[in-house]
Amino acid sequence: MTDNVKDTKPTIAVVTLHNSPNYGSCLQTYATQTVLSRIGATTSIVDYYRHDAIPENETERALNGQLAKKMPIFRIPGVKSLARIPVSRIVSRRAKPLNDFRQSKLALTDRKYYSVEALEQNPPQADIYCTGSDQVWNSTWNEGFNKAFYLSFAPEGAKRIAYAASIGKSSLEDWEKPLMRNALKKYSHISVREVEAAELLDSIGVHGAVPVIDPTLMLNRDDWSVLRDDSVLPTGSYILVYQLNKNHEFDQYVQRFASKVGLPVYRIAYGVHEKRKGEHTIVCPPVGGFVSLFMNAEYVITDSFHGTAFSMNLGRKFVAISPGRFSGRIMNLLGMTGETRHYLDDWRDLDIANQPIDHAHVAQVLETKRTETKAFLVKAINE
Repeated sequence: MTDNVKDTKPTIAVVTLHNSPNYGSCLQTYATQTVLSRIGATTSIVDYYRHDAIPENETERALNGQLAKKMPIFRIPGVKSLARIPVSRIVSRRAKPLNDFRQSKLALTDRKYYSVEALEQNPPQADIYCTGSDQVWNSTWNEGFNKAFYLSFAPEGAKRIAYAASIGKSSLEDWEKPLMRNALKKYSHISVREVEAAELLDSIGVHGAVPVIDPTLMLNRDDWSVLRDDSVLPTGSYILVYQLNKNHEFDQYVQRFASKVGLPVYRIAYGVHEKRKGEHTIVCPPVGGFVSLFMNAEYVITDSFHGTAFSMNLGRKFVAISPGRFSGRIMNLLGMTGETRHYLDDWRDLDIANQPIDHAHVAQVLETKRTETKAFLVKAINE
């Protein structure tokens, strides 16, 4: 325990997007839990499920969401109902390594909460209530204003804080501004993951939000090594692809880049439907395997924020590609570390991954940001 923390460990209940069906959400939750425990808090992760994250609803979410985008055949009348059973199998396979990790590594509340009402009626008990990281305040992603992520369930007068919360958008809708302002006025300390988020909050009268780095960047290579699972590692050097959005130009770029550097491509995929010709596909690796694949990659090509964060944090050569919407957080990270040259803006540019990275500067920036973030959290917990 640090000298700055009280003798009695405070308890903190964190609500975040811990059960979104992707590796980044799992790992940012693990990192949040780790960071808070290191500054002397006893942390629990509120096992809250948005409506579309409730297990029995995930098949419908997949049919209407990413799978529909990646496989347009699902939009044909009648095909969706025929696809329900095979898609449910894809969803179950995708969920298994993530659920295994959550159950073994996260300090989840004993109770699962499948609605805001259930949370409000019987909230977890804690000294402090915390909105955690990820796009918890993105009304597009959350399909509206989700009160759970604004700690509506915290008892009246309880301390409320936010740690690296993200809005994920460059602007706010008029309808959500008063809702956000009224909810966030109850917080004693707010930190956000992007400078833009602090500016948006300031514009609606919520002042003093502190920009901090994503929790995954608070842990260094040695910290992540404890999760390694090398059973999925290829032999020899390889290009790692972690792609979250269907993009034909992305696929073509990977093939041209692989041909140029003469290395095989290994793709982390959430289902067999993501297989690409000429690539090796690793479908739903364990979370530790995800970490190992990033640690050992010669190159990483990704359109994921957390894919970019892990590449940078683990010292990999990488290409960051725009995911389309919500791409500002990637640019924010690259700008902070001075590595915007690794953001692809021309599909013909096959040299971007070999642009030099000033690893010493990146490490220095991250260490400074870690110190600032830790100082914010110590203050938020103890004031």
